[in-house]
Amino acid sequence: MYRITNGIFISFAHHVRGHSGPCISLHGHTWKFEVTLGAHELDGEGFVVDFGEVRKKVLSPCHNLLDHSLAMGEHTWAKNKIQLGSIGMDLIGSRLETLGHEGEQQSSHEGLLNGARNEFPGGIKVTIFPFSPTSERLARWLFELTESGMADGRVKVLGTRIFESLHPTESIAEYSH
Repeated sequence: MYRITNGIFISFAHHVRGHSGPCISLHGHTWKFEVTLGAHELDGEGFVVDFGEVRKKVLSPCHNLLDHSLAMGEHTWAKNKIQLGSIGMDLIGSRLETLGHEGEQQSSHEGLLNGARNEFPGGIKVTIFPFSPTSERLARWLFELTESGMADGRVKVLGTRIFESLHPTESIAEYSH
């Protein structure tokens, strides 16, 4: 079987609802989202899938959805969206002091991406998932997203990996069938 792996780095914060340790606090990482595809036969151009197609259909939409956002689950969002709106207005309002205007809204993903979406309370970017965004759950979410966009009779999704922390040690969550 031929295999390809493609990934992208994305900087975003998250909150793990109910966590017994420090991940209860808002905190961020520079994450790496990685997908591995396989096929027994190459396409007419000699590829499992062109890397550009993987970026276009999977990795770039993930980047647009998550880059410089706060990721949280639907339950946390429902309980905190009003407070986040007040915080967002203060944070975005600080641009008036430095820039003289509030600037542009961050790039985002329009609509749902495998059940996840962007919201902009007070102007800050928040990504809402139907689950609390742990690395393990994000790995499965990425797998399902990749499967819906890339898998066919020839190409199979072999696995996905979420690198939550790369330095000083690696912390990786994987999902595969």
